[in-house]
Formats: sequence, structure tokens, C-alpha cells
Amino acid sequence: MKKTLVALAAVSAVSAFAQTSVTAFGVVDVAQVTKTHTSLDGTVLSKTSGINDGYHAGNRIGFRGNEDLGGGLSANFWIENGINITNGALFSTRAGAAGQQIDGMATSGGTHSNMPTGAYTTASNRQSWVSLKDAKMGEVRLGYQYTNLYEVSSLSGYHFGSEQPGGDMAHGTMSNAYFGGTRANGITYISPTFNGLTVRAQYGSGASKEEITVAAAQSANGSAIQTLNSRRGLLLRYAQGPIDGSLAYTTYKNEVAAVSASTISTVTGVLTGGTTNIFGAVSATASAVAKTESNNLLQATGTYDLTSAAKLSYSYAKGNITDGTTATVSASTKAVQYGIQYTMGNIRPFAIAGTGKITQNSTGNLIQDAKTNQYGVRYDLSKRTILYAMTGTATDGGTAVAASTIAKRSGTAFGLYHTF
Repeated sequence: MKKTLVALAAVSAVSAFAQTSVTAFGVVDVAQVTKTHTSLDGTVLSKTSGINDGYHAGNRIGFRGNEDLGGGLSANFWIENGINITNGALFSTRAGAAGQQIDGMATSGGTHSNMPTGAYTTASNRQSWVSLKDAKMGEVRLGYQYTNLYEVSSLSGYHFGSEQPGGDMAHGTMSNAYFGGTRANGITYISPTFNGLTVRAQYGSGASKEEITVAAAQSANGSAIQTLNSRRGLLLRYAQGPIDGSLAYTTYKNEVAAVSASTISTVTGVLTGGTTNIFGAVSATASAVAKTESNNLLQATGTYDLTSAAKLSYSYAKGNITDGTTATVSASTKAVQYGIQYTMGNIRPFAIAGTGKITQNSTGNLIQDAKTNQYGVRYDLSKRTILYAMTGTATDGGTAVAASTIAKRSGTAFGLYHTF
């Protein structure tokens, strides 16, 4: 009898040992928001006001889990779906930048839309990956996951504001797509932290696969289509004492045999005769062309605890774009942002300001010349619930801004954020 009980206890122990621990989590952020778009001559192109997805963070729901494999090794997974709280579609669409929709109008880009291009999308997958993690050796993740670009610009706590008017320099890249995007397929290695230093190395593609070849008979234009996406990234983060800083370098190559005018990148569109600005109003060239990009991005970002209450932030991003759409053309990007946050009990006021430029290398023209500012206050009701108010303005004075396109975006939000 005793042997039977011991055997049953052993089986139960093994079953418990092998069981995956699963946690549901999410973000719910809703606000009363007003947004205004203005043209170069001061004409109000659009103005919206009402309840919508908030400014503090993108709404989402997800599941994460881990299984202890013994010896300090564990298997982990993460599935995170973006949702659109104030849209009837809810689970089948995502407000990528957490902002204002205009019912009955295009929800992405254009003169009258109140959201930047790509902000509303049916690509609601925020992350989905599986990993092996060793206590001494680090973690290896495989799947669709945040890129180093996004870890530095938005997820590491260096940006006090939001990705809304006045916080448009949050990413500091002037366009994430040129450098592989904020999420992509690939492999990520994250080292253990040693004396405050963590290394994060990435290998992979953009949102698609690394290499795709389609036979001529299956392609729309009768010729073979070849796509090559190659992304490499290295991120060093040091966090110890009052200093928390990151240095990241990303390279991204994108080669496509033929693309339609509607899919030409915004900078390429300008360099070959189209129009665009930081608000996503784009008129690309009319014909389908080959596309070859070889781009790189350097990011240096961090915070410094000036006192026990005051914290300063700084971010710098310098990118190079070489795009051989019709002929070899190139541009450089540069963005800088400063910020301060002060904690008084449960109250955290903040202010940020930034500039961003895209320069055509052959002519020296400023394709985009952005200036942003945002300020507000957060009140911590608990560790998971925040009341907030914030307002901001973003302008673009670059040569690509036409009289009929958006030159200024401003917005104000009063919201309630909760995470679970």
C-alpha cells in the first residue's frame, strides 16, 4: 500500500512538474479625445471629438506561459492580439497607434483621416513566439516578435509620452518600415544580465519571410517575382544606478522584383516624384517598378534619475536609406527627443519635445522637417490603473508637404488606463 502511495505521489509530482503555467493578460485604455488636422494655409481638414481608444497604450489581450523543464531550463510562449476597444470589429482590427477613428471615412492615411498610415490594420497580431530559456545561458525566441527598434523606442521606458500628436518622435526613425518595422519574424537571443548589461541579438526578416520566389505563370504581371527581406540587429542595454541606456544598430535589406505604385515606400515615392509627410499623405509614382533597399539605423536612448523624483530622457536615431527603385537614390534620417518626468506621490507630470528630418542626399532638400511637443500628467490610482490627461502638437515643414495635405496634427485626451 505504501509503495502504491509513493508511486502515485511520484506520478503526481511529475505531472505537476510538466504542467504549463498559463496567464491571461491585457490592456484596456479608453479616453475622451479631440484631434485636429490642419493644412499649410491653416485650413482645418478634419476635426473629431469623442470616446475612443486612449493615448496611454495600445489595447490588447493575450496569453503567456512557461513550463519548467528542469535544470534551470524552461519552455515559454507568448501570444498577444491587438484589439480596437471603441470599434465594432474589436478583435478583427487594431488601432496600432491608439487613436481616433472617423466613422464612414478611410481609417488609415489620406487628407481627412485622423490616423497615420497603417495605424488601423487588420494585422492584429502584436506578438506570437515560443522560446527556450536557461537561467545561465539566456533565452532564444522564435516567431513574430518585437524588433530591437521597437524595444528601444517604445518599450524600455525611455519615452515618457505617447505615440500621439506631439509624441510622434517616439520611434525616432521617421518611418519604422525602412528598418524592418516594429514587429517581424525571426530569431532573438537575450543574454542574462551581467553587471547591469544585457545583450539582445536578432536575425530574420520583416513582417514576411526572408525569401520568397513565385513562378512567372503564377504572378500577376507574367514575370517571376522574387522577394528578399534580411534584417540583423544588435542591442546593448545597461541599467544600473541612476543610468538606464541602450545602444542599438539595425540593418535591413528589402528586394522585390516588381511592386505596384501603392506599395512604394514613402521616401522612395518622394524621391521619384510622389508626395508624403509624417502624417502619411502619399502620392507615389504611377507605374510598377523594381525595388531594392539597403538601410541601416543607429539608436542611442536612455534615462537618468536626476533626483529620487525627477527623471530625464533622451533619444537619438540616425538612419540611412538607399533605394534603387528606378535609379539609385538615397536619403538620411535623423530624430532627437528630450523629456522630463517628475513624480510627486501618485502624480507624474511630464513634458517632451522632439525634431525629425529626412534629407534627400543628392539635393539636400528636407523631405520631412518635423517638430513635436507633448505634455501631460498621469495619476496612479494603483499599479495597474492610471488616470491621465495629455495634449500635443506635431508639424511638418518639409518640401514634401503640399498645400492640400496635412501639415499639422494636434490632439488632447482625458483617459483611463487599466492593465490586467
